[in-house]
Amino acid sequence: MSLSASFKTFNTEFSAATTRNTQQKRPAAAAAATPAPRPSTPSTQPADLKRKRQDLPQNAAYSQPADTGSGREVMTQVVYAIDYLKSKDRPISFTDIWNYLSIPANQQQHRQVLRRALMEHPKVDYDPKGLDGQHPSFRFRPIHNVRSADDLKAYLQRQYTAQGISVKELKEGWPDAIPEIERLESRGELLVVRQKKDNIPKMVWPNDPSLDQRIDQDFKDYWSKISLPANPGELRAELEKAGLTPTSQVKEVIKVSGGKDKKKRTSRKVGRSTNTHMVGILKDYSQMKK
Repeated sequence: MSLSASFKTFNTEFSAATTRNTQQKRPAAAAAATPAPRPSTPSTQPADLKRKRQDLPQNAAYSQPADTGSGREVMTQVVYAIDYLKSKDRPISFTDIWNYLSIPANQQQHRQVLRRALMEHPKVDYDPKGLDGQHPSFRFRPIHNVRSADDLKAYLQRQYTAQGISVKELKEGWPDAIPEIERLESRGELLVVRQKKDNIPKMVWPNDPSLDQRIDQDFKDYWSKISLPANPGELRAELEKAGLTPTSQVKEVIKVSGGKDKKKRTSRKVGRSTNTHMVGILKDYSQMKK
């Protein structure tokens, strides 16, 4: 084979190899341009999580726990202790109060704190020698220190004003106040104002039965026979005839003279002015005045 034929054969094989290599590289490039699919990982959250949250009741997340009465905080125990003292109309020892609260064993360290809180509470009367002269006691302190009918009468006698006492306040330290109040009212020892709705005593005042005056029956009968005029005008005329001034009499309106005093204007007297320094220059026309 000649040199030219060998060179021609080389060019042909080179062109064929180049074409073949180009066709093989194009699919790889296209494959590189397309991202490979990633394997899908299953989600850890359930698909219907949102739906389940919507199905929950609206007050489930915000509802408050019911009062179970455990009350582990010291001040909560103080409230329970005061309610217990209020229900008992007698002095109570601290041991009885502690046993009533039924505080767990792991909360025993609050014993002294609770005792001090009750001793200093404004609603509790503390007596260092209350029960038997040796052991201290605690008792509920109401607004008014009244627990019996005798206490009520003595308390009313010590009042400096005639304001009266609310029955609701009396019942705070005296639960059986209403029957005793009605008994004292029937004996004339109390003045009672009742509610219009249910006729329950509302306010009480002291009353002295010895100040009551007996009225003869003849006077009561004579008083009942007196008839008042139906017409207010006739009643006013009868009162005026008897020399009495009725409250419905028309009062004359007295006009108060005055107001603002007007100031009198003072006339200013202006004296005659003459130009004495120009007597020789100006001509005198004063004789021409009418």
